[in-house]
Amino acid sequence: MADPTDRPEGTAGRLLLLLRQFTVETERFVEDMSKRHGLHRTDLNALNVLSQASRSGQPITPGRLGEELRLSSPATTALIDRLDRAGHVHRERNPRDRRQVSLAMTDSAQSTGGAMFAPLAREIGAVIAGHTEDELAVVTRFLEEAVAATERARKSGTAADPSGRADMQPPAPLM
Repeated sequence: MADPTDRPEGTAGRLLLLLRQFTVETERFVEDMSKRHGLHRTDLNALNVLSQASRSGQPITPGRLGEELRLSSPATTALIDRLDRAGHVHRERNPRDRRQVSLAMTDSAQSTGGAMFAPLAREIGAVIAGHTEDELAVVTRFLEEAVAATERARKSGTAADPSGRADMQPPAPLM
């Protein structure tokens, strides 16, 4: 009997399995790091949202943070208060409209995040360094398309089979 990974659908199936395994391992890594640094998982998710907003030059309000994390207003306030007490965020009032507040990460949050994710960055950086620019371009394109497909599935409500089964079939081969 032939090895199923020799067939295109076998390769696609293996890829799906590896994507699931990568997701599980990154989740485990984040859980371990959050415990070591005394942060909740939601705290890390919030810091990630704030970091992305900062890189894009977009201010983020408590309301937008709550929307991004799918938290109620009271839960968002508790989260921000917790991060503020830990020295990871601070609230900045808009000088033109004192009612408007935006959130900013502190240097402490930046250094904590760097310390937490440096081991992962080193390991994945070594993997990246072992590939050519052409190989990385293909992987990058694939991951961009996979992220977009995941977002579309989430938004359309088709991310899960209504029966609750989690078994996904690999896509049909293109050729």
